[in-house]
Parts: sequence; structure tokens; C-alpha cells
Amino acid sequence: MNRCGSGKRLSDIGGFLNTTFMRGIFGLPDQSRGGVSTTRPKNQPHFVSFFGMGLLLVSNLLAKPSLAADVSLSGFGSIGYTQSNQPFTYDRFISDTGTFRRDSILGLQVDAQFGRGIGATIQVKGAPSSVDDDKYEASVAWAFASYRPSNEWLLRAGRQRIPLYHFSQNYDVGATYVVARLPTEMYSIAPGNEFNGVSFSRVWSLGRSDLILDGYWGRAKVDGRFWFRDGVLMIQPAGPMFRQVSLEGKGFVGSYRIDDDMYRVGFHRSVGRLTDGGLLPATYPFVALSPGVGYFQTDSRIPGPGIPYVENIRNSVVTVSFDLALGDRHRIIAEFARTYVDTSNVKIANASDRGYVSLLKSIDRWTPYVTYAFLKSSEGQRSLYARVNGNSVPIAIPSSALINASQRAGADGMLTYDQRSLAIGTSYSLSPTSKIKAELMHVRIGQVSSLVDGPPGSNIRNQGINVISLSYSVVF
Repeated sequence: MNRCGSGKRLSDIGGFLNTTFMRGIFGLPDQSRGGVSTTRPKNQPHFVSFFGMGLLLVSNLLAKPSLAADVSLSGFGSIGYTQSNQPFTYDRFISDTGTFRRDSILGLQVDAQFGRGIGATIQVKGAPSSVDDDKYEASVAWAFASYRPSNEWLLRAGRQRIPLYHFSQNYDVGATYVVARLPTEMYSIAPGNEFNGVSFSRVWSLGRSDLILDGYWGRAKVDGRFWFRDGVLMIQPAGPMFRQVSLEGKGFVGSYRIDDDMYRVGFHRSVGRLTDGGLLPATYPFVALSPGVGYFQTDSRIPGPGIPYVENIRNSVVTVSFDLALGDRHRIIAEFARTYVDTSNVKIANASDRGYVSLLKSIDRWTPYVTYAFLKSSEGQRSLYARVNGNSVPIAIPSSALINASQRAGADGMLTYDQRSLAIGTSYSLSPTSKIKAELMHVRIGQVSSLVDGPPGSNIRNQGINVISLSYSVVF
């Protein structure tokens, strides 16, 4: 970790952020060129978002030497190789060809501490793109200003991490936890983990224990990924498709710490809508052609009574977790989440149960572990998926090929899960700031899993996937 005191170097950091980041992200005037940036999208609102507010506050604070106190530069990174025994892709990147893309990441973070409890943080990370399976991208993960009026209170404004998971704050920092990969079954409630908004944290000290309440409100744009096995002519090409969703969310998380143990419960609510203003299908109506023969209308361009649409979908998520010392250097860590769909007429959504439990044993520098995880969509969603995916009409029906392809595409447009996994692995601490890890995981797909990219014409169900992972993680 590198530090620089107040003065020229610190103000230079803030000046760079003001003159470069602000123009590039918000289209602010570039006085050095005598013009105005044209990078602002036409529909971008002319008010500063919470992300912009956080970044603007951070940059202004860093640019004022009179407020400068202490700045630290730190970083983290992981390089990981993973390979499965199956030719199809699992978890976006994993197949029998092997990949470094799933578990490799690099991040840099600047933390500034000023007088009177004022602080600021910016974190930039490089990782696979959220909208292209073949590219990497650099993004601003955190950009917030903080204020600590007392030891009990912490207030933040800007771009920050949603406190959704047990390991939310250090999700990307592999050197800070034992397992090779935090279970995808649990850590995929939302496509993104950051939001632009405000948060608070309140701590009550109770002798040898602490009671903590965290709350937040904010907005985020996340990229949902869908995989279509078969294309539908002039409607949907085969392969990956990304759709951006605008979320507004809020929630509270209560934590109780005593000695080395921690208990945590959270309640979160969100409203999601397509960023482009499109509508979301609530369900697929069935079109009967003759007794026992028909099809689901999965697209408005296919004849039928019309798909019922909604402007947004409301969800509630309840999370529970604990991290306990069992004695003899054993630990148990578990998380569980249930997602409810609060929009009653919506049948195509993400209601689900998910979770995991890990048992760890510390042996000098080694920490072997075993993890069981599961993810299962609601019975209603799985039933609708099975009926749409398994439906077809006889070839004697006009446009039967188009209709049958539309059934499979409609099923692929429903993110549906029925899977579990068992992982056995170990980590070895090379130093207090670096680890190497190895893991063997068996994933069992039940009826379906949208984490699998199925080949054309396939139905990947009741199959197993073996995955081996090797990685090196460090903080610096």
C-alpha cells in the first residue's frame, strides 16, 4: 500500500478526476479545448446522478489540499484457470476447452481520509465485459464519499456495493476468503452488485458483541444475459443476448457479531424495468389449434390473443447467513436467500430459493473445505418452462418450424434454474496477503439451468458437470 501526504500529488489526483473523469462521464465542458463534450447521450437527464455525485465529491475533496490528510493506494487481483468435462459452456465461460476468463480480475482502489470524519473511495476494476462474452472492460466499481460523525455512525453517498451477501464488500477480492469461487448458486441473485445512492451503518457496542444495522437506497443499471439455443428467423438470433435493466432498490441488513461468530439477516425490495422502455412479458398465453394441439405465443409477432405485458416487476429478497467457529479450528459458513415476486400477475420472473453451506478446517497455512450449494426456481416458473420448452406442433401445421423454434426461444427467455453442486477444495496462504487455491466441483443439473449454454437442438437436463479450478489471489 502506497501513501502520499497532502499537497501537490494529492491535488493532482483530484484535478485529473475533475478534468478527465467528469468530462468523459458527464459531458461537462472542456475549457482547455474551448468547447463542450458531446459524449452525453441525448436522453441522459441533466441532473447529477448519485454515481456522479459520489465521483464529483471524491474528486473535489482530492483536489483541495486544505482538506487533504491521508491517501492510500491499494489493489487486488486474481488469476484463475478453470475447466470442465463438458463441451457446452457453464457459468458463461467454463467448458472443456478451459478458460482464464471466469476467475481473473484486477482492481485498484484509492482511499482518502480527511479531517472531521470525512473520507472518499474510488475503486476501478478490470474484468470480463458485462455485455460481451469475448471482451474485457474497465469500470468504476466504487466512487463514494463517506462521513463518520461518530464511532457508531457511517454515512455514504455515491456508487457503492449492495449489502446483499455475506461477502458483498469483498466479493471481488479472492485473497480475503478461502473458497476458490463464491458459490454461483447464491451469488447470482442480481447481475450486478453495485448501486448509485445513499447508505448508512449504525453500530451498537454490547460489551464483547456488536449489533449492526445497515440500510441503503439507490438505483442501478445491470445487464441480464440470456442464451438462445436456436434462432428464430427475423425474431431472435441464436447465441447470447444482453438486456439492460434499470433497478431501484432499498433494504436493511441486521448483523450480530460476538467473538469470532456472526449472524446476519436482510430484507431487500426492488423494482426493475427495461432501460430501453420496453415492456416485460407476464406470461405466455396458449393458442389452441385443435384438441391437444397448439402453441404458446412467445412473441407479439406470432399470431395469438396477445401477450400480457407489465412495465416493471417488483421483487422482495430475504437473506439469512451465519459464520461460526466450531472449535478445533473448524468453521461453518452458510447463506440462504428466498426471492419473492410481488407483482401478482407475473409468471415469468425470478422467484427462487438458493443457498450454500461450507465447512472449513484450518491446518497451519492450509484450509481445506467442502461446500454444498443449490439454486431452484419456483415450482410455477419451472412448470411453465417445461410446458413451453417441451411443446411442439406437427409438421403438417403451416409454419410449424417457426412455431416450434419460437417455443424453445420463449423457454430460453425465462431464466429458470434447478441445480445443485458439491465442491471440495483447499487454499494455501503464501503470506497474509496472498493465497493459492484448488477446487474440484461437481454440478448436477436437474430439469434445467439457465447457467448452461445449451447447444442447438439440445436439452441439458439430468446431467453432471465436473469443474476443476486453480487460482492465485493477492492484495497489495
